[in-house]
Amino acid sequence: MSKSGKKRNNHPARTQQNQIQVAAASYSGPIPPPSELAKYEELLPGSAERIIAMAEKQSNHRQDLEKITIKSGSRDSLLGLIFGLIIGLAGIGSGTYCIIKGATAAGTVIGGGSLVSLVSVFIYGSRQRRKEREAKYKN
Repeated sequence: MSKSGKKRNNHPARTQQNQIQVAAASYSGPIPPPSELAKYEELLPGSAERIIAMAEKQSNHRQDLEKITIKSGSRDSLLGLIFGLIIGLAGIGSGTYCIIKGATAAGTVIGGGSLVSLVSVFIYGSRQRRKEREAKYKN
C-alpha cells in the first residue's frame, strides 16, 4: 500500500483486442457457382432454372451477333476487293487509252500510278492483317 492508503496496481493495463474478419467471394460468367446457385434455389424455388435459361439466352444472342459481324465483315471485304479491282482496271485502262491516243507521258502516269496504288494498298493491308494476328496470338 502507498502512503495514501490506496492499493497500487502493479499490473500493466489490460487491453482488449478484437478481430474482424471479412470474407468476399466473386465469380465471373453468367452462372454462379453451384453452392451459390443452390442458395438462390433455396430462397426462390425455380430461380436456378431461370438463371441458367437467362445465361443460355444471352449466349445464343452473343453467338448470333458474332455470326452477323463475321458475315458483314466478309461481305465488306469482298465488296472492297471488287470495287478496288474496278477502280484499278479503270485506271490501267485509262492509262492504256491515253498511250494509244499518243499521250504517252499522261498514260504512263495514270496507268503506272493506278498499278502502284493497288500494289501498295495490297501490301499495306497484308501487313496490317499480320500485325493484328500477331497481337491476337500474343494475348
